[in-house]
Amino acid sequence: MSPMTSALISYWHRLPAESPVVRRKTLDAIRERVRAGLEPRSALVPFALGDVDDGIVVAATQAYVAAGAGPADADALHEVTEWVRRGLALNRGAVFGGLLAADDERSIELLGALRLVLSAPEIEAVGRALGAQPGPRALAFLRDWLDLVADGPLHQERRALRAIVDGELHARAA
Repeated sequence: MSPMTSALISYWHRLPAESPVVRRKTLDAIRERVRAGLEPRSALVPFALGDVDDGIVVAATQAYVAAGAGPADADALHEVTEWVRRGLALNRGAVFGGLLAADDERSIELLGALRLVLSAPEIEAVGRALGAQPGPRALAFLRDWLDLVADGPLHQERRALRAIVDGELHARAA
């Protein structure tokens, strides 16, 4: 068994017993240890892949990408998009949304090829990850995505995207 598999299994054993608040505090501590060079970037993976809470997954995803040299490490970006493409994350909508929320040109370019793999509930997670005010690149990406599915059979996905673009998703949550 790989070390990552063991780490995920351990995380999943703790998941039902720990509240999102406790898991978020643990993530914040590990994120600081990764920033300080005391833990490898891989210490963030169980939070990104194994959690279901949108906020935890977004924070872990963004920390994973930011842990390398520069604002967005190219290898990390590729790895994270592979998590989405291969369906490795329990909450892949939040992983996708975490990258999109960064409003980074390279992230958005990589996400373009993955738009049609997400279900309507995953698209809703993307919207929650983006918050009420998506960045200009993210908003343009969403509008292009909406145009892409405008005339196709993806009715639920189109409805979820429209709610994000129109700001309805956050109006309903408020």
